[in-house]
Amino acid sequence: MRAVLLKKFKELPELTDLELDPSLGSNEVLLEVEMSGLCYRDLLTIDGYFPRTKLPIILGHEIAGKVLAVGEDVVDFKPGDRVASLTYIPCGKCKYCKSGNENLCKQRLTFGEEINGSFAQMVKVHERSLVKVPDNVTPEGAAIASCVTGMVLRAFRHVAKVKQDESVLITGAGGGVGIHAVQVAKALGCKVIAATSSEEKFKYIMEAGADEVLLSDDKMVEKVKRLTGDDGVDVVLEAVGQPTFEKSLRCLAWGGRMVVVGNVTASSVEVPLGLIILKANSIAGTIAATKKDLEDALKLTADGKVRPVVTVYPLEKIYDAMEKMRRKESVGRLLLKP
Repeated sequence: MRAVLLKKFKELPELTDLELDPSLGSNEVLLEVEMSGLCYRDLLTIDGYFPRTKLPIILGHEIAGKVLAVGEDVVDFKPGDRVASLTYIPCGKCKYCKSGNENLCKQRLTFGEEINGSFAQMVKVHERSLVKVPDNVTPEGAAIASCVTGMVLRAFRHVAKVKQDESVLITGAGGGVGIHAVQVAKALGCKVIAATSSEEKFKYIMEAGADEVLLSDDKMVEKVKRLTGDDGVDVVLEAVGQPTFEKSLRCLAWGGRMVVVGNVTASSVEVPLGLIILKANSIAGTIAATKKDLEDALKLTADGKVRPVVTVYPLEKIYDAMEKMRRKESVGRLLLKP
């Protein structure tokens, strides 16, 4: 099968032909990959930022596929089923998995890092990670449902605990996470202020449902304060990280909450402790989605509340897609089709 194999950190992965062992574990499912998302995490993996990565490894962790075969103990899935996968395989036994917080499982195995991922024609997945895709959800919608829509849904609902009519600032709003976060926030009844580094992306972000769009420049805090009557926003979804972190923090209202879901430079930040104490602000991180989040994300898409904003590349064009992402030229998610 054709696959994208990372052999050495800080070097381009290799588009190559590999043999796939057809044998399946008792709870494994073999998928034909219909669509796979290119995430900035993939670029950071290539750059060597995730020490648990086992080389050589097939990259890719955003998976939409069709079941080809199942292990002998698999009962919920059969050949022909369309499925979406979590970005990882949880252990299913720890306190986090048992409490429905499997995204925090310390034993989880992440696709494209510890186990072979989805930048290939086929991928093996444990049934524990899979959810059936509604008939009216496209492969594009299924591919973004875990790492994007589901992850953002968890950030808003479970971490920030957003309420209807609250104001939300989303950074990196033209990117794969940000433009779908705009739609999720609107589906939850929030007023959305979207920040982006490119004026060229304004119209796409407005089409996604943002109430206001602004540049994440040196005047971002001033603009947000003006739009909120000098109060600031109730919630910030920080999808960029270090480049916008302090500005985003200063955009928070008293008692406001920030949830960090991305850090594209993998850099540290300085936190003005006096400011967060004075304003009683909270800062939290979150990672991935749970199976329940994935199911709910697929329902949002099936109900038309989230519309995939994507550009699809054939797997053979992965280098073009990676370069476009590094240059921040893409709007929405970049997907790879084997």
